[in-house]
Amino acid sequence: MLNQRPLLTCSFVLALSLAPLAVAFAQAPPPPPPPRQELTAGLAFVGTTGNTKDRTLSADAEHIFRPTNWLFKNRFNVVRGDSDGVLDTETWLFGSRVERTLNARVSAFGEYAYFRDQFAGIDNRNGVTGGLMFKIITSDRQTLSADVGLGYLNEQRLAGDDISSGTYSGGAAYKLKLSENAVLTDELRLLGIFDNSSDWRVSNTFAVTAKLTTVFSLKFSNTVRHLNLPVPGFTGTDTTTAIAFVAAFKSKQ
Repeated sequence: MLNQRPLLTCSFVLALSLAPLAVAFAQAPPPPPPPRQELTAGLAFVGTTGNTKDRTLSADAEHIFRPTNWLFKNRFNVVRGDSDGVLDTETWLFGSRVERTLNARVSAFGEYAYFRDQFAGIDNRNGVTGGLMFKIITSDRQTLSADVGLGYLNEQRLAGDDISSGTYSGGAAYKLKLSENAVLTDELRLLGIFDNSSDWRVSNTFAVTAKLTTVFSLKFSNTVRHLNLPVPGFTGTDTTTAIAFVAAFKSKQ
């Protein structure tokens, strides 16, 4: 019969070493609930590379509403600039998303997105998507979520064939509280076309926001958009770097 004393001793030592960690997790307070409503608006200095190379300004606004078990989010962004009186940078983006909480970790969502960038060869793009979102990390200091979905895309192009097809999508959103006054966020999105497996597009937005007052913040962001099959005659990758002055308002009502 094997001697079980060493095994019991190791188990006892391991239990003692893990006990403080277990107590810490048990006593850790849950993250505070988010505000019922959030409104942010910003004005940014922008630098672009890719299909356009310019220095210009952008305006951005986002509203989030959280009634019980629901989330409604609307976002608008415009980037516009000219050189010697000639328009050479213009993008329009609007997105609307609805989420319904199913349980503590899973939500169902539906969203609509509009995008226009004629300097990248896209006259207008309309897409709808529905799917599931999963909360992977939910703590006061950091959060991580991922989602998958199916949808439809209609993209009118200035050259080549237009796109009208079913789509598949995936994404992840990460948020890290660096300090009481600084937050890092990173959002990755992938969209693929069923009609052509080589036609997919990916975007990533990285941002750091530093609070100046209870209302105003300074935000640095970098967005990269890549089309694996770009519009003929245009570059497939565009980057937008911005330094924005942001005003944020929160309400419990």
